[in-house]
Amino acid sequence: MFSAFLMDLDGTIVDSRKPFVIAYNRVLVKHNLPPLPSDEYKAIRILRRPMEEIFPRLMGEGKYGDAAFVESFVEDLKEAYSELYLSNVKLCPHSKETIRRLRSLNLKIGVVSSRLAFADYIIPLLKNCGIGDMIDLVVTSKDVSASKPSPEPFLLAAKKLKSKVKECIVVGDSPEDLAAGKAAGMMTVAYTGGFYSLDELSKCDADMVIDDLTKLIHLAKARF
Repeated sequence: MFSAFLMDLDGTIVDSRKPFVIAYNRVLVKHNLPPLPSDEYKAIRILRRPMEEIFPRLMGEGKYGDAAFVESFVEDLKEAYSELYLSNVKLCPHSKETIRRLRSLNLKIGVVSSRLAFADYIIPLLKNCGIGDMIDLVVTSKDVSASKPSPEPFLLAAKKLKSKVKECIVVGDSPEDLAAGKAAGMMTVAYTGGFYSLDELSKCDADMVIDDLTKLIHLAKARF
């Protein structure tokens, strides 16, 4: 029996590549730093990492060690993203339909994201995409002491939703999502329509690999 689907946000529910790339490049140029690679795939591979890995790479260790510089960079990044995200983020294929169908089966939907600096934009984004009222819970890196691949975010989501661990299904597009879900003792579903390829995700030992989110509906119905 399943009671909850715990879904990653970026690359699983929404395609947020464009605003992230534009915002970062705008701020990098402002601070006289080299822009991201022109190849979007390479740029996104950088931005999918935790900030403690992204910033040293983009700023250099010297500027990353300057607290005032980092604070200024983050504030500029938030401002740039706030101007861009509503008009540039779009839903991943079939995500709205899938979430609606899962809710019709009386299943709970939690969004579990590694966002930290951009965490405050999640609720407005979900509302703007027309799915805010279908999401029962949002957990971000602000809510936990350790982000994915730690199981803490998913365990917290299960606790808040009052769902047993074995009744939760983790859906994500990254190795970190899947590692966190497995560590939490939950069923894991790898979605190949996001930021990582089938080849990369096939190495993560997920319980299920899908290329279409509507397949989650068939999985949910199987519980009956």
